This record gives sequence, structure tokens and C-alpha cells, in this order.
Amino acid sequence: MTMAVGIVVAAWVLFGPPRDWAGDMRWVRHGLALGSLGAISLSVRLMSSGTDEDESRTT
Repeated sequence: MTMAVGIVVAAWVLFGPPRDWAGDMRWVRHGLALGSLGAISLSVRLMSSGTDEDESRTT
């Protein structure tokens, strides 16, 4: 769900109304873009199985 929200917000920022935002609102647009990329990377970390400790025990 987190990844889907991140992708939707990133697509909205890229193709949606924020293109018309100028001045100080451009910082909001950049914040939304960075936040969506953070949400996508967080969801990938949550979905990946195992940790570094698990890998060291198996080798």
C-alpha cells in the first residue's frame, strides 16, 4: 500500500496540477516528490525479506 501511494503521488506531481505552482509553492512540489520517493524506498525495505544478521548466520 505504501508503494502504491508513493507511485500515485509521484505521478500526480509529475503530470498533475503542481506544474502550475510557482514561487514558494515549488518547494511544496519538490517536497512531495522527495516524500513519494522516500515512501517507495521505505516500502521496498519493508518488503525485502531478511536482514544483515540473517545473511551472516546462513553463511
